Amino acid sequence: MGKRRLLLVVMLVGLIGLMGWGMPQNFGFSMMRVNRVVHQLETRMPNGQEQSGTPVEKIAAEHPLYRTYYYHFAASVPVNVRPIFEEAVSVYNRTGMVKLVAGKPQQKQNGITFFTYHKGTTSQPNFLELGEGGPEIRRYVGLGAYTVNRARAGLNLAHPQEGIRASVAIHELGHAVGLDHSKSHQSIMYPLDQGHLRLSAADLKTLRVLYK
Repeated sequence: MGKRRLLLVVMLVGLIGLMGWGMPQNFGFSMMRVNRVVHQLETRMPNGQEQSGTPVEKIAAEHPLYRTYYYHFAASVPVNVRPIFEEAVSVYNRTGMVKLVAGKPQQKQNGITFFTYHKGTTSQPNFLELGEGGPEIRRYVGLGAYTVNRARAGLNLAHPQEGIRASVAIHELGHAVGLDHSKSHQSIMYPLDQGHLRLSAADLKTLRVLYK
């Protein structure tokens, strides 16, 4: 089950002219874009049925994002776990909607850090946390303004039989690139692991809207 981490990092610098950074401007534009993205994901088919996309992490929809991400592994990720993340990378690269490249991001590039952690059983009955992930949007304004996503996706090693699997990595990577939890059992973003190894049509629709 994914536990997304949603962070908004805002650079606050007083000397805008000197540093080229400042407080985020044009909040209205951000909300307009979010509303437009959400509307596109709720398109109705001619027969009246909804062909909705997977819900979007709204913070990832506030500003256009480049489709290319550079990913790397935290030092603590065991060698035998890295292929699980690599399999998830392959799933998203095959969509053609995002491009994940091995390496660390430069200043104006999107990045994803893959990590692992240990977290035991929670107080909720019949619940195991298998991983967590989410976008971390950084918006720089001023001369040469740009927006990047420095996302994270992790697997919980405390439950090796249930959680160290590609379907969980695909789910957490979905959060990293902007997909939110879905009510559809067909979606990789359903909050309980279904063992899916591919994205649903709704998942693909949301990626298409976010990274067109």
